[in-house]
Amino acid sequence: MIDDRIVVYRAGAFTSEPHPPWLIEIHRLADERRDWDVAVRAVLPRVTARLVIGYDAFPLGELRADRTPGGGQYVQLSDGEALFSEVWVPDPADWLTFNTHYIEPFMLTRATLHQADQIDRLGNALISFARHGEGKHIDRDTGESHIDHREDRERRKRGQDTERAASTMTAT
Repeated sequence: MIDDRIVVYRAGAFTSEPHPPWLIEIHRLADERRDWDVAVRAVLPRVTARLVIGYDAFPLGELRADRTPGGGQYVQLSDGEALFSEVWVPDPADWLTFNTHYIEPFMLTRATLHQADQIDRLGNALISFARHGEGKHIDRDTGESHIDHREDRERRKRGQDTERAASTMTAT
């Protein structure tokens, strides 16, 4: 069953209302074309804000705001893998309050998570570089050392050889 209601932010409060005509048209076009973004752009051609935290291909957080008929905003917040929230702010006077109280904290949280991930990757790369020199053998995405991986494989192999030798001696 398709939900035919949208969350609406008005005068500092959230309510749920039936889809406005422009959103009904977006759903119709999305079903027809099998592409949500193309349908949104066809019905609401004026993008007022797009902010991506992370990478365009796989964002950690994303905001898309489109101007609706009457001057409101249709807001989609995504956590990178799926749509997190879909809100209509029909009155332009409510936009600043909605942005300050809901959008900015969401995006700041996503940016903090992205920054922590980047610092972790940088730390791993620096540790590997400090331990092994020039850095040609370091995975730039993870900071993992290929030398460490090779040494771990050799250590496991020595351990397996020792176990095999011990089991052969007990068998004879």
